Amino acid sequence: METDVVAAERALHAIKEAVELLRFSPFSCRKAVADRPFLRELIIPFGSEGYVALFEIEQSSTVTILALRHQREEDYR
Repeated sequence: METDVVAAERALHAIKEAVELLRFSPFSCRKAVADRPFLRELIIPFGSEGYVALFEIEQSSTVTILALRHQREEDYR
């Protein structure tokens, strides 16, 4: 059985890899709300579940990650 530390390290690795997408293609992620086109969500697969990163595109070269939650958390927004 996998330890909590090993699982956390694997999750961190998956998150870091996924966030790299934001360097070159932040607009490929889904809109978080319809009327705010610069507020987006990045889906991060991890096993049978995953994480969601809420981020805002500030400028052409700046993206700010506002929140990172497990997909099953109820209070994501």
